[in-house]
Amino acid sequence: MDINKSKIRDLSFSDLILTDENRFFLRYLSGSTSPIIEIINNKALLEEITELKYKLTVSKEKEFLFLWDNIPFRVTKIITIKGEHFFLRRPFYPVPDLVNLGYLENQLVKLKSLCGKSGLVLFSGATGSGKTTSMYSLMTDLVKKNGDIVISIEDPPEIPVESIYGNEGHGLWYQIDAQMVGGYEKAMISAMRYNPKFIMMGEIRSADAANQAVRAAVNGHLVLTTIHGSSIQGAILALQQIAAAGMQSQDLARAIISDGLTGVIHQCLVRDKITGKRTMKSSSLFIDGDDGIKTKIRNGKLELLSTDIYNQNIASRVNSSTYV
Repeated sequence: MDINKSKIRDLSFSDLILTDENRFFLRYLSGSTSPIIEIINNKALLEEITELKYKLTVSKEKEFLFLWDNIPFRVTKIITIKGEHFFLRRPFYPVPDLVNLGYLENQLVKLKSLCGKSGLVLFSGATGSGKTTSMYSLMTDLVKKNGDIVISIEDPPEIPVESIYGNEGHGLWYQIDAQMVGGYEKAMISAMRYNPKFIMMGEIRSADAANQAVRAAVNGHLVLTTIHGSSIQGAILALQQIAAAGMQSQDLARAIISDGLTGVIHQCLVRDKITGKRTMKSSSLFIDGDDGIKTKIRNGKLELLSTDIYNQNIASRVNSSTYV
């Protein structure tokens, strides 16, 4: 366990929690079997975190990207009955290689073959399941190897990746903060001016975001996004319900999603009780023009997808790796 290190950047953890009482906690610290531990008796580290907290109080935003010692954090400001707290999620940065995340071999083949396709790819799971890391890793792989233009629309951006990729056949990646341009609809209008091949969107939490993602997918773009869901079917249902709220029609939402959905990956991180390491477990469903799968989605018979999911995953050889 590396709690005795004197710099934040030298620690490996998923979240840093700063309370109103100036007590500081780390979540999922490498080498610790406890999910949350308090930072005590480390003067240098406590002083750095105190300075960091002071810097965060300047922002009036509730959610924002903050760089500290060249490390990106997604900061969420939480107001409780006791005061103002900060929840800092630390992404994997630099973005890890897709092959090192722990996907099944057939999943990697499918994911890497998406460069020539259009449609919507959902990464689903609970909070802290690594879905955002997976999405960034896949998009990085696609733009490095295939070039062209990527536009990511997030609220807020989580990892600073805007850059030029590749030595030949360059890929250009641009990041748009949806909140700064007036929402997902305006951000998507702006993005379309670039005529992007790939689009990446932050977590779908609103009808606006869901509708923009689905419409871009059916209009010929490859769109990657994340959504909360307890299973593959749960992720599709969540997307249908959120999109229907904007379209005001469950049937229309199902029809458009059945036409636009290309794949769904559901994942979780399982923590070893002895070592504290977290290993990814995943399942996936790729539509690949399968009319049977599309019909089940269009008719809302998501429970019938269980056989398709089983058949696509059972023959795969597990290729697991650890996150922390």
